[in-house]
Amino acid sequence: MTPPFPEESSLPPASAGVGDGRAPASPRGRTGAVPPVPPTAPLVLGPGDPGEPGWVEAHSIGEVEELVRAGRTVVVTPARLAAAAGDERDAEAAELTAASICAWAGARVFRTDRREQVRLAVEMTDSLAGRRPPALTRRGLA
Repeated sequence: MTPPFPEESSLPPASAGVGDGRAPASPRGRTGAVPPVPPTAPLVLGPGDPGEPGWVEAHSIGEVEELVRAGRTVVVTPARLAAAAGDERDAEAAELTAASICAWAGARVFRTDRREQVRLAVEMTDSLAGRRPPALTRRGLA
């Protein structure tokens, strides 16, 4: 019986693609160093934490997109956006969804009681959008 996977020796080396004009397989690239966090990294604050004078509060997704296009630092409160949507069945899921959508639209500052959950949702969204490297990558065959 033939094994379902090819022999290890027949696989291309892990460094295949490096130096031939294609992007490296991991965010570490050739140097082995993880790229620095961009200066536009998201910031998750508590509801009472002070903000910076140049930040602008957005109250809808459309407003987030408009302010981001104008080059402003946008602050959102995902719980308010979720409540405005009217779905009260699962407040936490609605808040995390609102935070993810706002992060995708370009909001960089989030006010919430669920700091850790919102931070994770925003980081995952930024990874999917290509604005930050993923926390973990694996090389595998599909």
